[in-house]
Amino acid sequence: MVDFAFQKTFGSIENKICLISLLNAILDLPNPLVDVTLESPFNLKDFDEDKLSIVDVKARDEQGAIFHIEIQLSNNK
Repeated sequence: MVDFAFQKTFGSIENKICLISLLNAILDLPNPLVDVTLESPFNLKDFDEDKLSIVDVKARDEQGAIFHIEIQLSNNK
């Protein structure tokens, strides 16, 4: 449910600036993110034994470093 709400709120090009601001506030990286790409979230496996991963956002900071950011669900109460 959280992943669905996140995608609905921040998963469109119209909210790109809001998403960049949110990620910069949460991640507190040494170099702020300056761009995000919302693409097909599936990363194909390189080898048969690799785990399929799902990335929600691909981001780039002002130095050109690439980040793959995904939402993790937790049952912490």
